[in-house]
Amino acid sequence: YGRHSFGTTRGTLLREAAHQEETNAMWTASKIAATMVVASSSLVVVHCEESSIMPFPEDCIVTDTYNGVSIDISTLPEHLIQDEILFGEHLSKAIEIWKQQDKRGVWLTVPTTHSHFIPIATKLDFDFQYAEKGKVILTTWLPSTPSRLPFGPTHQIGVGALVLHPISGKMLVVQEKSGPAAARKLWKMPTGLADPGEDILDAVVREVKEETGLDCIFDQILCFRQAHYSRKSDMFFVCQLTVAPRYLQELQEEGKEIELCPQEEEIAHAKWVDVDEYFSQPLWLSSPLYTKMNEALQEAARNIHPAATETDERTDTISGYGFVGKRLPIGFNPGHNTFYFVRKNE
Repeated sequence: YGRHSFGTTRGTLLREAAHQEETNAMWTASKIAATMVVASSSLVVVHCEESSIMPFPEDCIVTDTYNGVSIDISTLPEHLIQDEILFGEHLSKAIEIWKQQDKRGVWLTVPTTHSHFIPIATKLDFDFQYAEKGKVILTTWLPSTPSRLPFGPTHQIGVGALVLHPISGKMLVVQEKSGPAAARKLWKMPTGLADPGEDILDAVVREVKEETGLDCIFDQILCFRQAHYSRKSDMFFVCQLTVAPRYLQELQEEGKEIELCPQEEEIAHAKWVDVDEYFSQPLWLSSPLYTKMNEALQEAARNIHPAATETDERTDTISGYGFVGKRLPIGFNPGHNTFYFVRKNE
Protein backbone atom coordinates (compact mmCIF):
# COMPACT_ATOMS: atom_id res chain seq x y z
CA TYR A 1 0.00 0.00 0.00
CA GLY A 2 2.77 2.29 0.92
CA ARG A 3 4.56 1.78 -2.41
CA HIS A 4 1.31 2.14 -4.30
CA SER A 5 0.41 5.25 -2.37
CA PHE A 6 3.84 6.79 -2.91
CA GLY A 7 3.75 5.97 -6.60
CA THR A 8 0.40 7.63 -6.99
CA THR A 9 1.54 10.78 -5.16
CA ARG A 10 4.72 10.97 -7.16
CA GLY A 11 2.86 10.68 -10.47
CA THR A 12 0.49 13.36 -9.42
CA LEU A 13 3.33 15.67 -8.54
CA LEU A 14 5.02 15.02 -11.84
CA ARG A 15 1.83 15.75 -13.75
CA GLU A 16 1.28 18.99 -11.79
CA ALA A 17 4.86 20.07 -12.44
CA ALA A 18 4.47 19.44 -16.15
CA HIS A 19 1.19 21.36 -16.18
CA GLN A 20 2.83 24.25 -14.39
CA GLU A 21 5.68 24.35 -16.87
CA GLU A 22 3.17 24.32 -19.74
CA THR A 23 1.23 27.15 -18.09
CA ASN A 24 4.42 29.15 -17.58
CA ALA A 25 5.42 28.61 -21.20
CA MET A 26 2.02 29.73 -22.41
CA TRP A 27 2.18 32.82 -20.20
CA THR A 28 5.65 33.64 -21.47
CA ALA A 29 4.47 33.22 -25.07
CA SER A 30 1.48 35.46 -24.39
CA LYS A 31 3.73 38.15 -22.95
CA ILE A 32 6.03 37.92 -25.95
CA ALA A 33 3.05 38.13 -28.32
CA ALA A 34 1.64 41.10 -26.44
CA THR A 35 5.00 42.80 -26.56
CA MET A 36 5.21 42.20 -30.29
CA VAL A 37 1.71 43.60 -30.78
CA VAL A 38 2.59 46.72 -28.80
CA ALA A 39 5.83 47.10 -30.72
CA SER A 40 4.02 46.58 -34.00
CA SER A 41 1.39 49.17 -33.04
CA SER A 42 4.13 51.60 -32.16
CA LEU A 43 5.71 51.04 -35.54
CA VAL A 44 2.35 51.68 -37.24
CA VAL A 45 1.88 54.91 -35.29
CA VAL A 46 5.38 56.06 -36.13
CA HIS A 47 4.86 55.13 -39.78
CA CYS A 48 1.54 57.03 -39.87
CA GLU A 49 3.15 60.07 -38.31
CA GLU A 50 6.00 59.97 -40.79
CA SER A 51 3.63 59.54 -43.74
CA SER A 52 1.71 62.68 -42.73
CA ILE A 53 4.80 64.89 -42.71
CA MET A 54 4.86 67.24 -45.70
CA PRO A 55 8.04 66.55 -47.70
CA PHE A 56 8.25 70.09 -49.10
CA PRO A 57 9.21 73.03 -46.87
CA GLU A 58 6.14 74.90 -45.67
CA ASP A 59 7.52 78.23 -46.86
CA CYS A 60 7.53 76.86 -50.43
CA ILE A 61 3.79 76.08 -50.35
CA VAL A 62 1.11 78.73 -50.89
CA THR A 63 -2.48 77.91 -49.90
CA ASP A 64 -5.27 79.91 -51.53
CA THR A 65 -8.80 80.72 -50.38
CA TYR A 66 -10.25 78.07 -52.72
CA ASN A 67 -8.52 75.30 -50.77
CA GLY A 68 -5.87 74.90 -53.42
CA VAL A 69 -2.10 74.86 -53.15
CA SER A 70 0.69 76.29 -55.29
CA ILE A 71 4.36 75.40 -55.57
CA ASP A 72 7.04 77.12 -57.61
CA ILE A 73 9.87 74.69 -58.33
CA SER A 74 12.42 77.52 -58.30
CA THR A 75 11.72 78.08 -54.58
CA LEU A 76 12.52 74.49 -53.53
CA PRO A 77 15.76 73.55 -51.74
CA GLU A 78 18.73 72.89 -53.99
CA HIS A 79 18.95 69.17 -53.16
CA LEU A 80 15.40 68.67 -54.50
CA ILE A 81 16.04 70.67 -57.64
CA GLN A 82 19.16 68.64 -58.36
CA ASP A 83 17.52 65.23 -57.81
CA GLU A 84 14.66 64.46 -60.20
CA ILE A 85 13.87 61.08 -58.62
CA LEU A 86 13.70 62.57 -55.12
CA PHE A 87 11.51 65.42 -56.39
CA GLY A 88 9.10 62.92 -57.96
CA GLU A 89 8.89 60.93 -54.72
CA HIS A 90 8.27 64.08 -52.70
CA LEU A 91 5.61 65.35 -55.10
CA SER A 92 3.81 62.00 -55.06
CA LYS A 93 3.86 61.94 -51.25
CA ALA A 94 2.68 65.57 -51.05
CA ILE A 95 -0.28 64.78 -53.32
CA GLU A 96 -1.38 61.97 -51.02
CA ILE A 97 -1.17 64.28 -48.01
CA TRP A 98 -3.13 67.00 -49.80
CA LYS A 99 -5.82 64.47 -50.68
CA GLN A 100 -6.09 63.53 -46.98
CA GLN A 101 -6.38 67.24 -46.18
CA ASP A 102 -9.21 67.61 -48.77
CA LYS A 103 -7.21 70.03 -50.88
CA ARG A 104 -8.62 70.59 -54.35
CA GLY A 105 -6.38 72.04 -57.04
CA VAL A 106 -2.59 71.97 -57.17
CA TRP A 107 -0.74 74.59 -59.23
CA LEU A 108 2.84 73.80 -60.17
CA THR A 109 5.03 76.54 -61.65
CA VAL A 110 7.91 75.19 -63.72
CA PRO A 111 10.51 77.73 -64.93
CA THR A 112 12.02 77.17 -68.36
CA THR A 113 15.34 76.36 -66.68
CA HIS A 114 13.66 73.42 -64.89
CA SER A 115 11.53 72.13 -67.77
CA HIS A 116 12.99 68.61 -67.28
CA PHE A 117 10.59 68.30 -64.33
CA ILE A 118 7.54 68.47 -66.62
CA PRO A 119 7.49 64.72 -67.51
CA ILE A 120 7.68 63.87 -63.80
CA ALA A 121 4.63 66.03 -63.08
CA THR A 122 2.59 64.74 -66.02
CA LYS A 123 3.12 61.15 -64.81
CA LEU A 124 1.38 62.25 -61.60
CA ASP A 125 -1.68 63.50 -63.56
CA PHE A 126 -0.60 67.12 -63.94
CA ASP A 127 -1.55 68.81 -67.21
CA PHE A 128 -0.72 72.12 -68.86
CA GLN A 129 -2.76 75.10 -67.70
CA TYR A 130 -0.99 77.92 -69.53
CA ALA A 131 2.47 79.11 -70.50
CA GLU A 132 4.15 82.46 -70.67
CA LYS A 133 7.67 83.64 -71.32
CA GLY A 134 9.99 81.98 -68.83
CA LYS A 135 7.60 79.47 -67.26
CA VAL A 136 4.74 77.02 -67.65
CA ILE A 137 1.93 76.37 -65.19
CA LEU A 138 0.70 72.80 -64.66
CA THR A 139 -2.31 71.82 -62.58
CA THR A 140 -4.05 68.74 -61.22
CA TRP A 141 -7.49 68.32 -59.65
CA LEU A 142 -7.42 66.09 -56.56
CA PRO A 143 -11.12 65.30 -55.86
CA SER A 144 -12.83 62.52 -57.80
CA THR A 145 -15.35 65.05 -59.15
CA PRO A 146 -14.92 66.86 -62.51
CA SER A 147 -12.30 69.59 -62.35
CA ARG A 148 -13.43 73.02 -61.24
CA LEU A 149 -10.15 74.72 -62.08
CA PRO A 150 -10.50 77.77 -64.35
CA PHE A 151 -9.21 77.71 -67.90
CA GLY A 152 -5.92 79.34 -68.68
CA PRO A 153 -5.89 82.73 -70.44
CA THR A 154 -8.40 82.56 -73.29
CA HIS A 155 -8.89 86.15 -74.46
CA GLN A 156 -6.85 88.79 -76.19
CA ILE A 157 -7.78 92.47 -76.13
CA GLY A 158 -7.51 94.49 -79.32
CA VAL A 159 -7.95 98.25 -79.66
CA GLY A 160 -8.67 100.62 -82.52
CA ALA A 161 -8.63 104.41 -82.51
CA LEU A 162 -11.00 106.91 -84.08
CA VAL A 163 -8.95 110.13 -84.23
CA LEU A 164 -10.23 113.20 -86.07
CA HIS A 165 -8.21 116.15 -87.27
CA PRO A 166 -9.07 119.11 -84.99
CA ILE A 167 -9.67 121.50 -87.94
CA SER A 168 -10.70 119.47 -90.98
CA GLY A 169 -12.45 116.63 -89.17
CA LYS A 170 -10.62 114.09 -91.34
CA MET A 171 -9.89 110.65 -89.93
CA LEU A 172 -6.44 109.32 -89.04
CA VAL A 173 -5.68 106.13 -91.02
CA VAL A 174 -2.70 103.90 -91.68
CA GLN A 175 -1.61 101.32 -94.22
CA GLU A 176 0.34 98.38 -92.84
CA LYS A 177 3.48 96.82 -94.33
CA SER A 178 2.43 93.21 -93.69
CA GLY A 179 -0.62 91.15 -92.78
CA PRO A 180 -4.05 90.65 -94.38
CA ALA A 181 -4.84 94.39 -94.49
CA ALA A 182 -1.55 95.09 -96.28
CA ALA A 183 -2.30 92.40 -98.88
CA ARG A 184 -5.54 94.25 -99.74
CA LYS A 185 -3.93 97.72 -99.64
CA LEU A 186 -6.55 98.60 -97.04
CA TRP A 187 -6.61 101.88 -95.17
CA LYS A 188 -7.52 101.24 -91.54
CA MET A 189 -7.61 103.00 -88.20
CA PRO A 190 -4.54 102.53 -85.96
CA THR A 191 -5.00 99.22 -84.14
CA GLY A 192 -3.10 96.82 -81.91
CA LEU A 193 -3.18 94.51 -78.92
CA ALA A 194 -3.14 95.44 -75.26
CA ASP A 195 -0.06 94.22 -73.42
CA PRO A 196 -0.48 92.04 -70.30
CA GLY A 197 -1.46 94.26 -67.39
CA GLU A 198 -2.28 97.21 -69.67
CA ASP A 199 -5.63 99.01 -69.54
CA ILE A 200 -7.61 99.62 -72.72
CA LEU A 201 -7.33 103.39 -72.39
CA ASP A 202 -3.53 103.16 -72.13
CA ALA A 203 -3.19 100.57 -74.89
CA VAL A 204 -5.03 102.60 -77.53
CA VAL A 205 -3.08 105.78 -76.75
CA ARG A 206 0.18 103.81 -76.96
CA GLU A 207 -0.74 102.17 -80.27
CA VAL A 208 -1.55 105.51 -81.94
CA LYS A 209 1.74 106.94 -80.68
CA GLU A 210 3.73 103.93 -81.92
CA GLU A 211 2.09 103.73 -85.36
CA THR A 212 1.84 107.46 -86.20
CA GLY A 213 3.93 109.39 -83.65
CA LEU A 214 0.81 111.29 -82.61
CA ASP A 215 0.14 112.18 -78.96
CA CYS A 216 -3.50 111.70 -78.04
CA ILE A 217 -5.85 111.69 -75.07
CA PHE A 218 -8.35 108.90 -74.44
CA ASP A 219 -11.95 110.08 -74.56
CA GLN A 220 -14.29 107.08 -74.59
CA ILE A 221 -15.00 103.58 -75.86
CA LEU A 222 -17.45 103.88 -78.72
CA CYS A 223 -18.22 100.22 -79.41
CA PHE A 224 -16.70 96.75 -79.25
CA ARG A 225 -17.03 93.36 -80.88
CA GLN A 226 -16.38 89.81 -79.70
CA ALA A 227 -15.03 86.94 -81.82
CA HIS A 228 -14.05 83.32 -81.16
CA TYR A 229 -11.34 81.24 -82.82
CA SER A 230 -10.43 77.64 -81.84
CA ARG A 231 -11.53 77.92 -78.19
CA LYS A 232 -9.88 81.34 -77.92
CA SER A 233 -11.69 84.67 -77.89
CA ASP A 234 -10.89 88.15 -79.11
CA MET A 235 -12.35 91.40 -77.81
CA PHE A 236 -11.85 94.48 -79.99
CA PHE A 237 -12.60 97.93 -78.57
CA VAL A 238 -12.94 100.99 -80.80
CA CYS A 239 -12.04 104.12 -78.85
CA GLN A 240 -12.43 107.80 -79.52
CA LEU A 241 -9.24 109.78 -78.97
CA THR A 242 -8.55 113.50 -79.12
CA VAL A 243 -5.23 114.90 -80.32
CA ALA A 244 -3.15 116.63 -77.66
CA PRO A 245 -4.10 120.35 -77.27
CA ARG A 246 -0.69 121.56 -78.45
CA TYR A 247 -1.44 120.46 -82.03
CA LEU A 248 -4.47 122.74 -82.30
CA GLN A 249 -2.50 125.56 -80.74
CA GLU A 250 0.29 125.14 -83.31
CA LEU A 251 -2.26 125.02 -86.12
CA GLN A 252 -4.00 128.20 -85.02
CA GLU A 253 -0.99 130.24 -83.98
CA GLU A 254 1.73 129.03 -86.35
CA GLY A 255 -0.20 127.40 -89.17
CA LYS A 256 1.93 124.30 -88.54
CA GLU A 257 0.31 121.14 -89.88
CA ILE A 258 0.25 118.03 -87.70
CA GLU A 259 3.21 115.86 -88.59
CA LEU A 260 2.67 112.10 -88.81
CA CYS A 261 5.61 109.70 -88.39
CA PRO A 262 4.71 106.16 -89.56
CA GLN A 263 6.27 103.38 -87.51
CA GLU A 264 9.22 102.09 -89.54
CA GLU A 265 8.79 98.41 -88.67
CA GLU A 266 5.05 98.05 -89.30
CA ILE A 267 3.43 101.06 -91.02
CA ALA A 268 3.89 101.93 -94.69
CA HIS A 269 1.81 105.11 -94.72
CA ALA A 270 -0.18 107.32 -92.35
CA LYS A 271 -2.48 110.15 -93.38
CA TRP A 272 -5.76 111.99 -92.81
CA VAL A 273 -8.70 111.01 -95.07
CA ASP A 274 -12.35 112.01 -95.35
CA VAL A 275 -14.48 109.85 -93.07
CA ASP A 276 -16.90 108.94 -95.86
CA GLU A 277 -14.01 107.93 -98.12
CA TYR A 278 -12.65 105.62 -95.44
CA PHE A 279 -15.99 103.89 -94.89
CA SER A 280 -16.63 103.47 -98.63
CA GLN A 281 -13.74 101.05 -99.16
CA PRO A 282 -15.12 97.91 -100.92
CA LEU A 283 -13.97 95.50 -98.22
CA TRP A 284 -15.91 97.36 -95.52
CA LEU A 285 -19.03 97.52 -97.65
CA SER A 286 -18.95 93.76 -98.26
CA SER A 287 -19.02 92.95 -94.55
CA PRO A 288 -22.26 93.16 -92.50
CA LEU A 289 -20.14 93.26 -89.33
CA TYR A 290 -17.91 96.14 -90.40
CA THR A 291 -20.80 97.94 -92.06
CA LYS A 292 -22.53 98.07 -88.70
CA MET A 293 -19.35 99.05 -86.87
CA ASN A 294 -18.61 101.81 -89.39
CA GLU A 295 -22.14 103.16 -89.10
CA ALA A 296 -21.54 103.62 -85.39
CA LEU A 297 -18.21 105.33 -86.09
CA GLN A 298 -19.73 107.60 -88.75
CA GLU A 299 -22.40 108.67 -86.31
CA ALA A 300 -19.79 109.32 -83.64
CA ALA A 301 -17.68 111.32 -86.09
CA ARG A 302 -20.64 113.55 -86.96
CA ASN A 303 -21.23 114.28 -83.31
CA ILE A 304 -17.56 114.88 -82.58
CA HIS A 305 -16.85 117.16 -85.54
CA PRO A 306 -19.56 118.60 -87.84
CA ALA A 307 -17.12 118.72 -90.76
CA ALA A 308 -16.30 115.04 -90.52
CA THR A 309 -19.04 113.83 -92.88
CA GLU A 310 -21.29 115.23 -95.56
CA THR A 311 -24.35 114.71 -93.32
CA ASP A 312 -24.92 117.61 -90.95
CA GLU A 313 -27.49 115.81 -88.85
CA ARG A 314 -26.30 115.23 -85.29
CA THR A 315 -27.64 112.50 -83.02
CA ASP A 316 -27.19 111.56 -79.41
CA THR A 317 -26.98 107.79 -79.78
CA ILE A 318 -23.18 107.57 -79.82
CA SER A 319 -21.38 110.76 -78.82
CA GLY A 320 -21.77 111.40 -75.14
CA TYR A 321 -22.93 107.83 -74.54
CA GLY A 322 -19.67 105.92 -74.84
CA PHE A 323 -17.82 104.17 -72.06
CA VAL A 324 -15.39 106.36 -70.15
CA GLY A 325 -12.69 104.96 -67.89
CA LYS A 326 -11.81 105.88 -64.34
CA ARG A 327 -9.08 104.32 -62.19
CA LEU A 328 -10.33 103.61 -58.69
CA PRO A 329 -8.68 102.05 -55.62
CA ILE A 330 -9.97 98.59 -54.72
CA GLY A 331 -10.07 99.48 -51.03
CA PHE A 332 -10.18 96.09 -49.31
CA ASN A 333 -7.15 94.95 -51.34
CA PRO A 334 -4.06 96.84 -52.55
CA GLY A 335 -4.01 98.35 -56.03
CA HIS A 336 -6.38 99.97 -58.48
CA ASN A 337 -8.80 98.81 -61.20
CA THR A 338 -10.08 100.77 -64.19
CA PHE A 339 -13.86 101.01 -64.19
CA TYR A 340 -15.65 101.71 -67.50
CA PHE A 341 -19.12 103.19 -67.42
CA VAL A 342 -21.56 104.93 -69.74
CA ARG A 343 -21.20 108.69 -69.84
CA LYS A 344 -24.53 110.38 -70.45
CA ASN A 345 -25.01 113.68 -72.21
CA GLU A 346 -24.90 116.65 -69.90
